[in-house]
Amino acid sequence: MIVSNEQIAEHWGEAPERCWRCGYKSGLEQCHIVPASLGGGDSADNLVLLCGRCHNEAPNHQDPQYLWRWLRATRTESTDTYWTIRGWEEFEVMFGRKPLSCFTDAGDLTTECRELAADEFAKTVDRFGEGLNPSTIACMIAEVEKKLAQRHGITLPDAA
Repeated sequence: MIVSNEQIAEHWGEAPERCWRCGYKSGLEQCHIVPASLGGGDSADNLVLLCGRCHNEAPNHQDPQYLWRWLRATRTESTDTYWTIRGWEEFEVMFGRKPLSCFTDAGDLTTECRELAADEFAKTVDRFGEGLNPSTIACMIAEVEKKLAQRHGITLPDAA
C-alpha cells in the first residue's frame, strides 16, 4: 500500500507541506526512520517528511532513536531560517570569526546590509529549487562584509 504525505503528517501530527527539520516549503520526500534496506517498512509510522537537503543529511541507522534524536537536535522552530543560520555558522568555519564582528563601532548597518545582501542574491543560484546552501550564504555574507568595510574604512582580518 502506498502511503501519502498527508497520511504521514496526520500520523505524526505534523505539517504536510514543510520539511519537518528545516521548515522550508518545498517538494518533500518520504524519509524512512528505519531504512528499508535495514528492515524498515513503508508505513506511516516509519516515515517522516523532509526536503531533499535534509533527507540527504538524515541518519541511516537501524535504531530509530537516532533519527528522532537528530530531528530534535537540529530542527528549527522558525520557518525558513534553518539554512540561513547554517550559512552564518559556515561563515565562522570558513573565516574563523563571527560575521560582521569587525563593525562594532560602525553604528546601525541594517539598511546597508539589506541593500548589499539584495545585490548579492542576484549573484547566486540555488540548486534544484531547494534554496541557497550554507556555503553560498557564507560567501554572500563575506561579500557584504567586504563592501561594508570599504564604505566604512575598516580593515577585515585576513581569512587565510
